[in-house]
Amino acid sequence: MHAIRKYFGVAVLICLIGLVCQTRICFSAVEVEGKVNINTATEDQITLLPGIGSKLAAEIVNHRATNGNFKTIDDLKKISGVGDKKFEKIKDFIVVDGDTTIKSTKVAKGEKKTRQEK
Repeated sequence: MHAIRKYFGVAVLICLIGLVCQTRICFSAVEVEGKVNINTATEDQITLLPGIGSKLAAEIVNHRATNGNFKTIDDLKKISGVGDKKFEKIKDFIVVDGDTTIKSTKVAKGEKKTRQEK
């Protein structure tokens, strides 16, 4: 009987770990497409980048207003809160020239997908 409890406990633990891992994978999925020109984008456009909230978007805009345009996308690392890990998440979505074309591809809660989106 003790062995059964032990195996049951291990099975429950494995299921919990699997659930946590699956949840993390779902939340880390990138749901945007397009590019953000960090020299011209608005705070709202910058917040569409993965891991960038309104506070950090405001810091980016303030840094740009104070110090002038970014020369390279790596200059974004000069801003407190943008380290190597965060930069790796967003580097494929940022540019220093061209138009900002970013848009969210995530369907908002309560909205249904159209037939074309399914």
